[in-house]
Amino acid sequence: MTGRAGAMSRDPEARAKRLFQVSVTLVAAMALFGYGVVAGINRLPPVPAMTDLYQMVSEVLNPSDRILETAAPTPEEPAARALLPEAMAPGLTMVAGISRGRDTRVMVIDAAGEVHQQWDVAWAEVWADHEGSFPDERRPTKGMYLHGVTLLPGGDLVANFEHLSTFRMDPCGEVIWKLDNLGHHSAHYSAADDTIWVSAERYITEPPTGYPLHDTPLRSWTAQQLSPEGEVLRDIPVIDILIQNDLQGLLYLSSLRNAAPFPVSGDTLHLNDVEVFPAGLDSTVFATGDLMLSLRNINTVLVVDPETLALKFISTGAVVRHHDPDFMAGDVISVFDNRTFTLDGAGATPASRIIEINAATGARRTVLGDRPASAFFTNIMGTHQRLPNGNILINESERGRILEFTPDGTLAFAYDNRIGEGRNGRTFAARRLPPDMDVAFFAGKQQECTQ
Repeated sequence: MTGRAGAMSRDPEARAKRLFQVSVTLVAAMALFGYGVVAGINRLPPVPAMTDLYQMVSEVLNPSDRILETAAPTPEEPAARALLPEAMAPGLTMVAGISRGRDTRVMVIDAAGEVHQQWDVAWAEVWADHEGSFPDERRPTKGMYLHGVTLLPGGDLVANFEHLSTFRMDPCGEVIWKLDNLGHHSAHYSAADDTIWVSAERYITEPPTGYPLHDTPLRSWTAQQLSPEGEVLRDIPVIDILIQNDLQGLLYLSSLRNAAPFPVSGDTLHLNDVEVFPAGLDSTVFATGDLMLSLRNINTVLVVDPETLALKFISTGAVVRHHDPDFMAGDVISVFDNRTFTLDGAGATPASRIIEINAATGARRTVLGDRPASAFFTNIMGTHQRLPNGNILINESERGRILEFTPDGTLAFAYDNRIGEGRNGRTFAARRLPPDMDVAFFAGKQQECTQ
């Protein structure tokens, strides 16, 4: 052996120095690894900062082009297909989805797909640069989509820009009011008291008081009641509802430690629907005005008295990452169960379903999606509407399709939200409108816009 390496091999002092350096490096690496394990368990620096960065980057990248459009399941067929016209529930259909320009389009269509009313909604046109008090890390830099859409009796549109804002727009496309309330997911009109309920949030960046073991940034989801003029009448934090009803365990379902609850942060609950028990519906459990909340991330549906926040009903675990629970007569709640667990099942075909839960007895039954002929699936989002003739209108969001099934699971109507050759854009809402919102109704509204 020659050169410097050979000299080192013959020099005991050099060998000892080299051995010391290697030992220090190994000890340091083991110490870093050990600290990493401890930091992960106890959320010591830099774990909180890294978690915050991950959440922020995820929000910036989602939604992405990849998930806002998909291949059309039936590109060779017309976009609108009345397969069983005589079996369809009557009325026009409101559809909200991505448009060709990547903004959101809300349309009112008939069974042939003819458009009788349309809103082309762009974030930049509703909220100009630097308008509104939005958290800097949440303010969008380009178009945002709608999530949570409803029509008021006079034909005005009330909707949410996902996780950002609730606004009202007339049939002519003029903005009546807008709120920087971080509204999202759900917009529900209550005819009983002429108010609007939306899901919204408080984005908490400072250590929260009253919420033990909650780290920042924290999304504190709220049920928000609005007047038709856009005034916030009530704002009810979901965390407060769970604490008041001694359901704190639902706040820490992501805990990993056995010795003590693990601090939680971010999107702990994911409130994706707020609905009101309507007047004139019979129930032994619920009363007019009771509030139903859908908490996707803890697979929970619950109903409370909005005045006292007293719990009327709760179901946890009957559904998986669900959406859009609706009240029905006879103590029944109908739920869009996404059932995302089938994505990873060995040889399993992903299948969402509609289930009914009897709030008085706890009995459950599947009413749609349990047979290949009535199969539908969306990993995220999704809404449904139980129609007066017994049909069910499905918004299959990720595939950009609206489907109407008869009570026996036969497909009566299908609509693809086409945004290009062989491509569907994601759909966010679908609603069969009441008889008074007919072709003449919207024709009159459009005539008013030209006067």
